[in-house]
Order: sequence, then C-alpha cells, then structure tokens
Amino acid sequence: MEHPVKEIGGVIKSLTEGSPDVQESALQDYFLPNASFTHPFCHVPSISKGQVPLAGGLESIQLILGIYRWYRTLSPHIDIQVDSAAFDQKSGLLYVSLRQTFALWFIPLYKAPVRLVSVLQLTQLSPESSSDEDEAPEDSKPRRQSAKYYIASQEDLYPVSDCIQFLCPGLGPFLWRIWQLYSEEKDAQVLVGYSDDVWYEGRWDVV
Repeated sequence: MEHPVKEIGGVIKSLTEGSPDVQESALQDYFLPNASFTHPFCHVPSISKGQVPLAGGLESIQLILGIYRWYRTLSPHIDIQVDSAAFDQKSGLLYVSLRQTFALWFIPLYKAPVRLVSVLQLTQLSPESSSDEDEAPEDSKPRRQSAKYYIASQEDLYPVSDCIQFLCPGLGPFLWRIWQLYSEEKDAQVLVGYSDDVWYEGRWDVV
C-alpha cells in the first residue's frame, strides 16, 4: 500500500467479501509471507519457509488464507463497513474501526452485528530489483518503484459482548449484561462487608 488509510478499506473488502482467488491475490499483494494473525478464537504465529519440520515450504500467509476462506464459508454474505482508519507512521501501526454483519449460513434469518478494531503492523519495503539490473542497458532498466507498506501482523480486537455473539448467537449482549450485573452485586457485597469490618474495628479502638 502506498496510502494505507485510503487503501485499507478495499483490502479488507477483498479479504472478507472476495472470491477465493481475490482473497489469495489480496494476501499476496498486501501481506508479508510470514505475517502473523491474531483473533479471539484463533492465532497464526509468524512462520517463514524452513521453520516447520517436514513442511519446509510452509509460510504463515498460507494459514491466514485458510482462515479467511473458512470465514467466507461460514458467512457467505458479509456486510462490512470501515468507520475510520488512523495510521501512526512512527510506530507503523494502522488502526481500523469496523462494523460488520456476520450471518451464519446454517442458522436461518440470523444476523449478528459486531464491532471490532483491527490493529495492523505495517512494514515499509522497496520492491526487490532483479539481479542483473545493473548489467542491463540504461534504457531497458525498469523504473524503481517507491517503497510500499506491507502488513506484518493483524490483530482483531472485539468487545466481549460481540465475542459472545459468535458462540451464542442472539444472546451475546444479554449474557454479558447478566455477568456484569452479577459482578456488580459481588462487588457491592464485598464493599459492604469491608465497611462493616472497618466500623467494628473502629468501635473496639474507641472502647
């Protein structure tokens, strides 16, 4: 990517809404071969060629492609919207705020609107020149392209209630609210008990 903030929306749509060929092309064009991927329910570490015994040609980008294809299989019709994107050029982090409607094909009429922030670590690299470029005539040398940003890692951050939506369709916010009320009740009980202990200790000190 030359302009991450402007281009990231199209990259995301290609990965989440595109055909298998479009998904593979997007990964090859915008991700590093050893990119890592982190999601609340799965993780792909950075893997370079030769790191995995008996699978010397394996790279993590191949596993990420499998995740995106499985994602499309579970939800063939995905509506995704990029709300905002901000790029911290100093750290190389691109923050993307998203809203998507996730519909499982095996649950009729079910659609789960979820929110997330995708944190992308970008690395700026220049395209590799051919080994014989210096020996080629000046007129035949290809023009050097400007450096581009490639995705070195992706981490998707979801609110807890939206994570529960994936496991318990339609019950995510309700179950999370019940848990919050339960936690608040326990906190109140602890606070009241602590206040009583302090009061009794104060009485004995006065006596």
